[in-house]
Amino acid sequence: MPVRPANFADLLPAAHVCAKAFFDEDLFGIKIHPNRSAFPGEMYLFFLRLLRSDFFDGRTRILVSHPKDQLNSITGVAVWIRKGPGGDRMAASQSWLAWFTGRFIIPAYNYLGSLVWPNRAADPAMLDVLDRAMPFTEHYWKTPERLENWYLSVLGTAPEYQGHGYGKELLQWGIERAAEEGICVSLVSANNKDGFYKRHGVDQEAGYGTEGGEENPIHDVAGGMILFSKKLGK
Repeated sequence: MPVRPANFADLLPAAHVCAKAFFDEDLFGIKIHPNRSAFPGEMYLFFLRLLRSDFFDGRTRILVSHPKDQLNSITGVAVWIRKGPGGDRMAASQSWLAWFTGRFIIPAYNYLGSLVWPNRAADPAMLDVLDRAMPFTEHYWKTPERLENWYLSVLGTAPEYQGHGYGKELLQWGIERAAEEGICVSLVSANNKDGFYKRHGVDQEAGYGTEGGEENPIHDVAGGMILFSKKLGK
């Protein structure tokens, strides 16, 4: 299945793919968007603003899948983040214009957009829940053998295209990059999706993103298994 780097124009259709893929998922759907049934057409705004920020992050690569010979028909999206010192070097090498856009223009654009087009499907108190939950599990990424890794932040396939291999190809992109560098892959699995990742070699269970008791704002979310691959390639 064809996979290519996303361009800025892909972000809107990719956001709609994510909204459909995660509509009833425990974290992005139920936890962050409890009002999605009343405002089903607005959940995409969460992903659009997230993808805009990721697009200008030098550590991040956004990939989209599409049917053969249909470059503009987006079937799936993956957001890969290069963690560790290697990611720092990637960020340092990006152009000053990309850095400035990501640091100042996009946050302002997203903020103004949230005033004009609010995401009524979301609970405003949950929009930053991932950032608040991170301190409870970030230690899993700080061990010497896991410090350098490609982290799969988002993987979503439109429901009508699921089961056709698009998700596998989007996952494979990061596995191949990790193999080229001799590092590992990491991710936090949605509920009941860990079997998919384990079948493709991301099978080392480390813990759960929901750890830490009630202080962790996602402690009551189903799933969240933290998975790593072994060091790949070299």
